[in-house]
Amino acid sequence: MSSRSRLQVIVLLLLGFFVIVRLFSGPPSPRGAIVLTKLDVRELRHQSFRVSERITVVIDATGSIDERRSGEMGLAAYPWITRDDTGEVIWKMDNSNAVQEGSLAHVEGDELVLEAGIYTLNFASYGQLLRRSRAPFWDDKRKWRVMIQSSENGDALQPISGMLRADSGDQIWEATALGRNEKKEFYFEVLRPAELDIHAIGQLSSGDGIRTVDYSLIEDAATGRVVWYFSRDNTEWAGGAQENRVYEGKVGMQPGIYRLSVATDSRHNYGSWEANPPYDPDGWGISLSSPTRDRITTFDPWMQDEPVIAFLQVGDDARLETTFLVRRTTPVMLHAMGEITGPNNGYDFAWLEQLEDDGEARIVWEMTYENSVPAGGDRKNRKAVKVLILEPGSYVLHYESDGSHSFEQWNARAPSNQERWGVALFEIRENGSEITIIDSSARAPTSEQ
Repeated sequence: MSSRSRLQVIVLLLLGFFVIVRLFSGPPSPRGAIVLTKLDVRELRHQSFRVSERITVVIDATGSIDERRSGEMGLAAYPWITRDDTGEVIWKMDNSNAVQEGSLAHVEGDELVLEAGIYTLNFASYGQLLRRSRAPFWDDKRKWRVMIQSSENGDALQPISGMLRADSGDQIWEATALGRNEKKEFYFEVLRPAELDIHAIGQLSSGDGIRTVDYSLIEDAATGRVVWYFSRDNTEWAGGAQENRVYEGKVGMQPGIYRLSVATDSRHNYGSWEANPPYDPDGWGISLSSPTRDRITTFDPWMQDEPVIAFLQVGDDARLETTFLVRRTTPVMLHAMGEITGPNNGYDFAWLEQLEDDGEARIVWEMTYENSVPAGGDRKNRKAVKVLILEPGSYVLHYESDGSHSFEQWNARAPSNQERWGVALFEIRENGSEITIIDSSARAPTSEQ
């Protein structure tokens, strides 16, 4: 075969290859269209896009019905559109616009007016039941597709990367996109009567009351009185699985110091969905904002005052204690960092005792796995913060460490603010001190401040 013939054969083979690729990849997307294809089971897909002017778009989509559950929440695989600056759902596939064909759900030629702005097209395919087992709708995945296009001006639709939800400027704190077994706390002080805007998303079962997992609550830091919590009574369905719930509301706050706690369990949360996520999956957790932002401030004793008692930068094999006298009823904050790997597995930790008249000691607070949160670095680094009202009397603050993983030498990743490894006690008073140190003892290579 001549060189020219070999070249012709190679060209023909390449042309055949490109024809086959084109055949199986389907037709190209129209100019200016926003398209999601090649969707898979148990997937959450996003595509953000910018609309440069007010236009009318047409939406065509194919999803699936979860035959194991009926009703609006029976869609197993479906798209929806949110506006990024508000998180508002402006369009979704549901019973009002979808036509069922066997196990498939179709939306054809659904018109939607979009104002100029940034939007996100979403598609979820986890089904409606909290199960990881194979489901019948999985067989439909090759047919799932969403396309948004405009016949008015295709150039007005432009795909972009990322999700660009704006901060209104009133935000105080947020802990969102929470994954499995996460727990976070935030202390804040209300200086004058104020209003909190709360946006919280999580999973609730049919039970009532304050949950010990997948919960969020706000309590008076000193008394423990709960002023707000995430419950079935004050939440609504958040889209997706029926267990997804959302709270969107306002709470009036009186002056004081408060603690916000939020936690997830090991199932069905951001990044490890077991059923369809809510319409705002990135909001899984809680965010606080306020139109009276100037009346609310973060409460961080390290930024406001020196501790009255402190065992800090604690090393190995420490046995530290300080006895002190409280002359008048006094609010205090305890800040402790240590090594705790799980319930009943504390290695570096703090506790506070009150000395009774008969000489016995009663524990009024101790650092545990349950009342602590991650302190950064390795997962065994834990941090506990607690506000207490101490009545007049004698108290002993203790800190104990074992023979490894301390400020002296870390055997795993160090925590954030590692110089705070130990315990510190702060007085929360505007004028004067009501605490007198009686005795302090230490047996360890430690730096005491």
